[in-house]
Amino acid sequence: IVRLCARATEIDPRYAHAWALMAIGYMKLREALGGHSDEGMAAIERALAVDPDLAEAHAVKAQLLLSDGAAEAAAGEVAIALELNPESYEVNRSAGRLNYQLHHYQDAVRFYEKAAALMEADLNSASMLISSYTALRDDAGMRRAAQLALKRAEAVLAHDQNNSMVAGYSAYALAALGEGERA
Repeated sequence: IVRLCARATEIDPRYAHAWALMAIGYMKLREALGGHSDEGMAAIERALAVDPDLAEAHAVKAQLLLSDGAAEAAAGEVAIALELNPESYEVNRSAGRLNYQLHHYQDAVRFYEKAAALMEADLNSASMLISSYTALRDDAGMRRAAQLALKRAEAVLAHDQNNSMVAGYSAYALAALGEGERA
């Protein structure tokens, strides 16, 4: 992703969406490899310099800030993003993550539900709903979320049975549904 976005921004340095997607790529690399990197924040600042009203850029900035432990600043970015585009998948996922991290589980549920509805392939939000409903002690909600996560995981695994990350999501959903042996 980073290389593709770098090429896109070489062609068009004012392509704000490419800068924002590049920041997501750097964030994923940082999560996978550990450590600290300012490359993601630099990319998101470029996106916002080009288009300060790009809701997804504010949402990504919130995720970067949250991963750096700056929850208050992240909350400010989420608020801006929600004001700019409350129907954005990335914005709702970011708001869900922030609220989950802050233990505001009812709000996390609201945002993760919307994110999961906005993108049918979103397995992460469905899985986060399991955790959020569990924290709220809402067994019916947790079961619905687990069934949704399992359905989405099985759709991916039908085409790629070696996807260990999706297999992990599947096992989590199965365990939540009380199917420990199958998990």
